[in-house]
Amino acid sequence: MSVARDLYCYGDREAHPWSSTVAYSESVTTNGPLIFTAGQGPFDDQGDLIAPGDPAAQIRATYANLRTVLERAGGSLDGIVSQTVYLQRPEDLPVFVEVRQEFLKDPQPAVTTVRADLLVPGMLIELTAVATRGVGRTTGPTGGSK
Repeated sequence: MSVARDLYCYGDREAHPWSSTVAYSESVTTNGPLIFTAGQGPFDDQGDLIAPGDPAAQIRATYANLRTVLERAGGSLDGIVSQTVYLQRPEDLPVFVEVRQEFLKDPQPAVTTVRADLLVPGMLIELTAVATRGVGRTTGPTGGSK
């Protein structure tokens, strides 16, 4: 049996209509099982910021955008194994944790949360993720996360 040793990448720049106007890929997939996303934020299909100053609405919009990007790459929110969260305001962390439960079921992925000065005025959150294709998070045979 031959194992592929060449790594290839595919960058998706069409998940959102406005994404082709910026110089980055919204996700990169390889011939391996992983998807790496670029930062996703609370933007509508025209690239306009959704709900400036409203953390819950922005978190929901950001997860919806992340879902779109992952699905275009053959993944899903259930496949997220690692996530980096960038919050403009540390006091929004409890809101983030609560809203995240609407999108990600247990066991939760590994998460790093950073306080960051985000580039768009009124933007409160940005997310990046590493996800698997075709495999979701699950608990181990003893009930613990594996």
